[in-house]
Amino acid sequence: MGIIQHNSIIVSGNTAFEEDFQKVYDFANNLFGSLVTPIITTDLNRYTFFFVAPDGSKEGWAESDSGDENRKQLCDYIDSLVFEDGSNGINYVDVSHGEYGAMIKRTNEIDYYGESEGEQ
Repeated sequence: MGIIQHNSIIVSGNTAFEEDFQKVYDFANNLFGSLVTPIITTDLNRYTFFFVAPDGSKEGWAESDSGDENRKQLCDYIDSLVFEDGSNGINYVDVSHGEYGAMIKRTNEIDYYGESEGEQ
C-alpha cells in the first residue's frame, strides 16, 4: 500500500516569448516524455500552455522520487529564464492533489500583493 498524490505542472506563456517557451517545452519533453501534452494556443491574446501529467506512482516509490526531481529541474529551468527586473515570460504552477489534499507545491507566479509565491 502507498499514498497516492498526483503531481503535475501547468506551464503558460505568450507568443511574444515563443522561443523561450519552445525551449521549456523541449526541456520538459526530455524529462517527462509522453506525460507532456502538445502545446495549446488560445484564440484570445495568443497565450500558450502545456501540461505535465502525473506519473501515477505512489509516494515513496522510486518513480515518485524521480518525478519529484524532474519537476524540480523543470521549475528551476523556467526560473533561470528570469528577466533582469525579476519577471519571467514563462509561468508555471506545480500542483498536487490526492490523499494529502490539494496544494500548490511551487510557482513563479506573482500573487495579488506583488510577491512571488515560491516553493511551498
